[in-house]
Amino acid sequence: METKLDKKGLVIRIGGSTLLILWLVNKFEWNKILEIAKQGSLFYIIAAAIAIQLTVAPSILKWKMLVDSSFNQVDKKGASFNKLGRLYYIGLFFNNFLPGSVGGDVARVYFLGRITGIPIATASVGFERITSGAALIAIAIFASFSMESAREFLFPIFLGTGIILLVFLLAGRWIKQESRVKKEIPHTKDAIGLQKLKGALVKIGEAASDYRKEGIKWWLWIAILSILFQVGMALINHLLFLSFDISVPWVELLMIITLISVLTMLPISVNGIGVREGCYIFFFHELGVPDEISVTVSLMFFLLVSLSSLAGGFFWMVERGRKV
Repeated sequence: METKLDKKGLVIRIGGSTLLILWLVNKFEWNKILEIAKQGSLFYIIAAAIAIQLTVAPSILKWKMLVDSSFNQVDKKGASFNKLGRLYYIGLFFNNFLPGSVGGDVARVYFLGRITGIPIATASVGFERITSGAALIAIAIFASFSMESAREFLFPIFLGTGIILLVFLLAGRWIKQESRVKKEIPHTKDAIGLQKLKGALVKIGEAASDYRKEGIKWWLWIAILSILFQVGMALINHLLFLSFDISVPWVELLMIITLISVLTMLPISVNGIGVREGCYIFFFHELGVPDEISVTVSLMFFLLVSLSSLAGGFFWMVERGRKV
């Protein structure tokens, strides 16, 4: 059943990206887009590439805080900032080939799990994503107060947030109940597999519960690092727009990039291809940016991130041959 659902989701994403790409191909003269890209300032493009590397640092540091929360002082040496940084880039690398960002997260969980155990690795990667999503939602809600075009996205954002919170609430209650229930010895292969799955989920939940013991200062840093990542994303785009002598107001830019990040998370495309370009056209057109410039910036952003992630391919080959 799970395999069928995965295949169906993949077909939907590929179909969504294909339709959006066809729309973009018919809408623009791509020779003109290429000429515009050649006119971009190399200085600002290089600065944007450097900014990408700096932007991932808050997420890596936040991930380390989550891992350290479940570790003692001796174990922390096995998951240093440099080590987690390499694993983070491996995740970025796999995002180029697999639908959405799930593939990259699975790679991160696998390689970190060889050090920490799968429960701690899964909990840390999951909460790193959840806290980033919370920052996105907070900024998107703030954006709705000053951008009328952002208000139409509030309902689906609130609906999605409510569903996620409900799922976590039910999962938390289920994990508590399972932790107290006395386990019976299974007699069939299916029963054994189900018990192992339940046991794994309980361990992940227990690993995540370690975060509750942290103080307000710790959670404040988690929130700050999550927001810094979004600020970095806006800075990258700010530099790319400057490469074409276009200055977008900073507050509006932060809000638009945040909204685009939320929308590209929808499971209707592969790695946000097509959705991202359509969003750039929609939002930046209201600020007077020519559509051709918006599409060019979107494609350059995607290209720079993809090129940056190639380092993850090298780190992946190293990790594959490394003995635990």
